[in-house]
Amino acid sequence: MSPKPTRNKIGEYLEFATGLAEEAGRITLKYFRQGAAVETKADQTPVTIADRETEQFLRDEIEGQYKEHGILGEEFGEHNTGARWRWIVDPIDGTQAFVQGLPLYTVLIALECNGEPHLGVIHNPVLGETVAAATGLGCRLNGEPCHVSDTADLGEAWIQTTDYAELTRRRPKLAAGLLGAGKWARTWADGYGYLLLATGRADVALDPIVNLWDVAPVKPIIEEAGGRFSDLDGHASIHNETALATNGKLHDQVLELARLDR
Repeated sequence: MSPKPTRNKIGEYLEFATGLAEEAGRITLKYFRQGAAVETKADQTPVTIADRETEQFLRDEIEGQYKEHGILGEEFGEHNTGARWRWIVDPIDGTQAFVQGLPLYTVLIALECNGEPHLGVIHNPVLGETVAAATGLGCRLNGEPCHVSDTADLGEAWIQTTDYAELTRRRPKLAAGLLGAGKWARTWADGYGYLLLATGRADVALDPIVNLWDVAPVKPIIEEAGGRFSDLDGHASIHNETALATNGKLHDQVLELARLDR
């Protein structure tokens, strides 16, 4: 079994990833609200030149700095398959928000070691917010420590999901239960919803369908912020098709509602 990464090594990677996300964010801003042409991919999701140019920048920088590492990105697939360390990037998480001119999209970067995520960065270029965390090093918003909320009653909870229509189609009983139980519910979240959770401004964030690059940074960020991450069946892994993150105190309450759809 390979040894676990040291705190010094993880700290080095986190500093690199944080700066990289912010540089990538500046590329996206060149195209934000500038009428970038939108294409539709095979999975019916949108993509723009900003997505592709930003991911290419991320891949070039990572490969230049850490040649032995692997890279997985939403737009250009996998490089150096089987590497112990693998960077997972989403150049614009929330492309629909980006296309609509809404300032809630993010740049996502994560780093796995032997399949387990050890760091995550969520950067919102428009609002200038960056949440970054690594195993054993805590979670920070723009360099300052941050923490999840202490809300313990689902009836007082602020709930974030990317698309309530999608949640209702895929998990109708869970959607109805959350809408009925929570105090506030908002959408257009994507990665930004998990950023809000990590900084105590939301209590629950969930999605009924995700890709690996959507959630890879979320687990280390939420856990280092004092919260809990799993899929909607309670499995604490990023390698699943659903995602649930909470402040920890509300997690079992939401999982109980999720069981209604099994």
